[in-house]
Formats: sequence, structure tokens, C-alpha cells
Amino acid sequence: MELPLTEQLRQLRRSGRTEAARALVARALATRHDPALALLAWQHEAFWWQPLAGRRVRLERRGPDDLALVRRCWADAAFMQRFNRQAGPLPTHDEALRDLLRREAAAIPGESGALHWTIHAQGRTHGFVSVTEIALAAGRAEFLVGVVDGCSPWLTAEACHLVLGFLARQARIERLTAHFYPENTAAIAAARTLGFEVEGVLRGYLRERDGRRSDLVVAGLLLDPAFFERKAGLRRRLLGPAAPSGNGPEAGAGG
Repeated sequence: MELPLTEQLRQLRRSGRTEAARALVARALATRHDPALALLAWQHEAFWWQPLAGRRVRLERRGPDDLALVRRCWADAAFMQRFNRQAGPLPTHDEALRDLLRREAAAIPGESGALHWTIHAQGRTHGFVSVTEIALAAGRAEFLVGVVDGCSPWLTAEACHLVLGFLARQARIERLTAHFYPENTAAIAAARTLGFEVEGVLRGYLRERDGRRSDLVVAGLLLDPAFFERKAGLRRRLLGPAAPSGNGPEAGAGG
């Protein structure tokens, strides 16, 4: 019995055959045009897997080759305190983790609700930029950044602006939310510089592992033309003179 289209596509992507998956959904769309199928075809466009390249930073979809970095970051208590205290434990065996990362890299936003990039710069990996809770129909998502100690703020800013450009132009995301632990004042200040506005505090929102309840700061960012106009000078400084100042179409996937 033939597998459903979505399962065929998933198997092709997980085996690294994204072009075959793209061709399969394109053939289906050519014979039966409906909005759901068109959305599925759009999520198989090549740009979802292409690196985002800036002047100093290159972002690549997180995958099996990042196993060592993922293990190092998850084992770093200070990193996880800043990045995501609620993250679950990693698989014990490397092959299980490698398979998890392979499936993560092959996923489309409507399937996983998330995109994760590894930050590459200066011959090293520096951490991750993640977009989670993606709601394509609503054009919104949650934004997370986690970098290892010693990563330059300028590299982090460049990585963030590459992703913001991608989200606005390729992924059709219009609204981002970010959450911060109240004591992480450095991250909150960096988010404000990036363009996020603090919108409130969720009192006692989280239960810590020791049973205590803790607050969560909520910030938001609209990826509208006004944002890109406000940040045009900074984006040119980070991404080069060709960095676009608006949120219209732009060449490539570099943001």
C-alpha cells in the first residue's frame, strides 16, 4: 500500500533527498491545486535548508555534525541556565542523538514548529539561533539565542540579523516573542538593542527543578518595514552595504 504523501516526503527528507521530496510535492501540486498542498510545497523550497551567510558569520541548519557542540552546551549548566532551563535531557547514546539531529534538520516548519541554526564564525561553532512555536498561518514564532562564553556580541548580533531577515522575507514571520529569565539582564539588554520591547512579566510562570516558581520576562518584536528602517544602519554595519533596509524581497537567503 502506498504511503501518504506527507510520509513519503518525510522519508525522502530524512534520507537527505530533499530535491526528490521537492519534485514529488511539485508533481502533486500540478495535478491538484489546493491551499494545503501549496503550503506544503512552499515548505519544501530549497531556501529552508540553505545556509545564511553574512560578512563574518555563517548559519547552517543544526544537524548530526553538531553532535559534539550540542552535548557540550547541554552539559554546560551556565549555558543552559541562560538558554533554556526547561530543556529535556539528551539521548544517552550518540547514535540516538545523531538520529534526533538528523530528523530535526530534515523537518519542515509545519511538522516540527521549529528551526535551529548553528553559528559558525572564525573557524569555530559558537552556539545556536532557534525559532520555535512557529505558527505559519498566524505569522508568528518564538526566538531564542544561545552562545558559548567568549562569543563576540558583534558575531551574535550578526547571526541574529541574518535570521531576522530570513524570517521576514523567506519564512513570512511577522511577529516574534522572546522569553528571558529576570536575572539574565545582559540578554534582556541585548534583545532591546536588537529591537525587542519588553511587554511584561509572567509571575511564577515556571517551576524550577528544585520546586521553586520563577518569573519569566516577555518581549516582542514586529518584523515590519519600520523595524528594518530603524535598524538599516546597524544592518549595513553588520551585513555589509548591500544589506536591505526594508522587508521586501531580496536576493539569496542571507537576510
